[in-house]
Amino acid sequence: MIVSGHQPNYLPWLGYFHKMKSCDLFVILDDVLHSNRGITGRNKIKGPEGPRLLSVPLARKEALIKDVKIINESRWYRKHWYSLQGCYARAAHWQEYRERFFVVYKDPGDKLAELNLRLINVVREILDISTPMIRSSDIPGITGKKGTKIINICKYLGADTYLSGNGARVYNDEGEFQRSGLRLVYQDFKHPDYPQQWGDFIPNLSAVDLIFNCGRDSKNYLTRQVIYE
Repeated sequence: MIVSGHQPNYLPWLGYFHKMKSCDLFVILDDVLHSNRGITGRNKIKGPEGPRLLSVPLARKEALIKDVKIINESRWYRKHWYSLQGCYARAAHWQEYRERFFVVYKDPGDKLAELNLRLINVVREILDISTPMIRSSDIPGITGKKGTKIINICKYLGADTYLSGNGARVYNDEGEFQRSGLRLVYQDFKHPDYPQQWGDFIPNLSAVDLIFNCGRDSKNYLTRQVIYE
């Protein structure tokens, strides 16, 4: 069984969903420390001026991701919705999918992880990704940090292979994976070009950019990674 995982990011990019589609079980790592340098609470969409950053205002940042609270007093969710509408109202599939996102933004709740998971589920349904998901906070007795934590999660779930993002190469101890009887493989994702508004193509945006521009064809731009034994 191939397991992969990632923190519950805000409006994730296509590589996130490629990794989800390429494994047998996807772990939402919500009981790790929130990083101010990460993108758990922000991502980019594309407007006529180019990439536009959407950032969720957070109250207590030094906490486990599952405990990070959102500051809703500024009504940031209205600003984000108006940004999405301003960027994609002319896109070919805005009308088709707008309501599925609007129901999240009209009632975002006060927990970052819960908000992000609702949006992730909307995107993965549109992309026709059926990979089961589990939250790491629901797995009992898991200890360790970074690679060690991942290994312990994989052991608990009965995995024989862990599909890692390339960014984790800097801290993955390949020897530790090998000693644990786990095969460690790295994601091979090549960002596709697709029809996009507003001039030259820009990669690495939120997956909503693909969805609003390409609609039902979006899933055809995201093929599962084949991992050979």
